[in-house]
Amino acid sequence: MDYLRETLELGVAGGFLTSAQKDKINKFLDEPEVNSSSVIAANMHAAQSRTSLMFFLLGCADEYWDKKGIEV
Repeated sequence: MDYLRETLELGVAGGFLTSAQKDKINKFLDEPEVNSSSVIAANMHAAQSRTSLMFFLLGCADEYWDKKGIEV
């Protein structure tokens, strides 16, 4: 999870993500019905870059919150 935290911080610092997007990803990963380790492991296996990890997680978070009908 340290790698993820660092990746998200670098994403915000580099302008790839907004702070709100970072918060949305973190909130998504903290949800009880989300197995964050599995989500991250699945992407880490396929991804070759931090950027793809950030946008994969943002897409997952957006889809999750859309299904729940909650604006984050």
